[in-house]
Amino acid sequence: MEYYDFEVLQGDEVISVERAVALADSRAAWPKVIGMAETLQAPGCRIRVREPEGDTIILIGAAAARRYPAASGSPTPI
Repeated sequence: MEYYDFEVLQGDEVISVERAVALADSRAAWPKVIGMAETLQAPGCRIRVREPEGDTIILIGAAAARRYPAASGSPTPI
């Protein structure tokens, strides 16, 4: 298991954090990112996923994340 931090950003401000989420690997973060995006209503929100070392591995706008096909498994990032 690996641990990742999930943050919701609005502008430069972190408005929500979920720390140390255990996942099998970084690809397993995508369903959670999509689920988080579906709950966000404020415009301009982004979702950032970080490794324990603090490196950003995913940074995506909520609107773009909502367009990913959640039912088909882990999408391949561009």
